[in-house]
Amino acid sequence: MTPLLDQSITDIFRTFMNEEPLENAVKQLKDKYSEFPFAINVQNLLDNQYDFRSVLNVDKSFHETFAPVAELNPLPGLLKNASLDEPCRPHRHVHQDEVHRDYMGLFIEPNSNIDRAITLLIDRQQGLCSYVNISLPSTVSDEDEDQLYEEVRYLQPFFHNAFHLSLQRRMREAVAPAKGLGKFWLEQMPFSALVVDEQCRVQVLNKRAEDLLSSHTNLQVGRYKRFSAKGNDEAVALDSAIKQTISTGLPPSPVVIRNEFGPNTLIFINPVDKKHDAPDYLARFLARPNYCLLMVFDPTDFVEVPDKIIGHLLNLTPKETEVVKALTSGSSTREAADQLGITYNTARNHIANISRRLDVGSQTEIVRLVMTTLSRYPWRK
Repeated sequence: MTPLLDQSITDIFRTFMNEEPLENAVKQLKDKYSEFPFAINVQNLLDNQYDFRSVLNVDKSFHETFAPVAELNPLPGLLKNASLDEPCRPHRHVHQDEVHRDYMGLFIEPNSNIDRAITLLIDRQQGLCSYVNISLPSTVSDEDEDQLYEEVRYLQPFFHNAFHLSLQRRMREAVAPAKGLGKFWLEQMPFSALVVDEQCRVQVLNKRAEDLLSSHTNLQVGRYKRFSAKGNDEAVALDSAIKQTISTGLPPSPVVIRNEFGPNTLIFINPVDKKHDAPDYLARFLARPNYCLLMVFDPTDFVEVPDKIIGHLLNLTPKETEVVKALTSGSSTREAADQLGITYNTARNHIANISRRLDVGSQTEIVRLVMTTLSRYPWRK
């Protein structure tokens, strides 16, 4: 094994396991073949749309000439059936006469008459393909092409294995909140919290949620550990919101569980998202979330969270913190003003300042941000 290949293997695994920019994985080859464009892509082979694209060793004109004719690129058609076990040489499957004349005239010819390529397939799943395409100018000798091909062929399985290890780690992290680590994670939250699947079955819940649900007049964990509201309309709304969250990966509006004799209970729903903070070259390969985090907010619980924690996490003044706590207790702006002994206009000004500082557009978003922030902070009573 040459030093270049040895270092490349290290770079590949470090890049994927640390989720570094994918360019780092091809650094050794890219530097050695500095005149060859290296295009790193995640592309939908069904509609040719790029979800991720980074091209190395090129100038601005390369991008400007490629963009107008990208849809004419013949490579995606080849990659649908190309082997994952060895690199592809597209020029051996598509003759230049078969390539659209605009692609030739507007892109190939202005870029050193690129007439060959070597394509390293990292992975392909249901039409989505991750690959590195190395373009060879017409001046490159057959010997140099063969040498590069052998180097890429040697490295391809390492790319494939490192990519899958990174995907598997992400998927394990997504399952963790519903398994053994979930109990520890939920116990750090200063409110009732539980994780459910798309059938609303409880996977894990914290002690605060256990206590709340054992006595709540309008919420229950019933047969088969299914979490639901006791009222029909609210049960339908809750079930729909959970399914919507898992389907879209986006949080819905909070579900309001009405209480005839006291403050309403609010349920904030967030997907347990495999894609959260994942780099672009991984995110599209991750499946949609299978679980939801439900933050059940009983206003009487919230007052136990120290003001200094809320103020510190959200960078609020003491008075703004008091306003936020009042809003999160289900109070309207006028009710918050009355509780705090300030005028209605002063309360409105505080809310406007809070919204501007937190970059949110409504009181509901303020409350959601508070809940989400506290769910990630290891606060304990």
